[in-house]
Amino acid sequence: MNWAGRFRAALADFTSVPRPLDGVPPFVWHGSVRTSEIAEQAPRYGDGFFVNNMFAPMEHYARSVALYRRRFTHHGDGAPEDGAVGAGSGIWVHANSQEAVREYRP
Repeated sequence: MNWAGRFRAALADFTSVPRPLDGVPPFVWHGSVRTSEIAEQAPRYGDGFFVNNMFAPMEHYARSVALYRRRFTHHGDGAPEDGAVGAGSGIWVHANSQEAVREYRP
């Protein structure tokens, strides 16, 4: 494989190892917070779509999931409901930021 990008040195005649034992690549989640780019990218490869739904209105995430599912079908990966969608978020709250960091960091 050959590859060139912006954030690392180019790869020439590169082989990724170890290869999957059964020849089936691992399942991949593409994660997104705000942009629709990942909702477009994940179904191009037949992969799952994970949205971090922490602070934006739910309608924003619903639009992203709907876009992913439309594109999943467009790329021939199956019916819209066959697309794997995950959602989640994380937040640690305390009375002040110093206590939150002290408690969460370990």
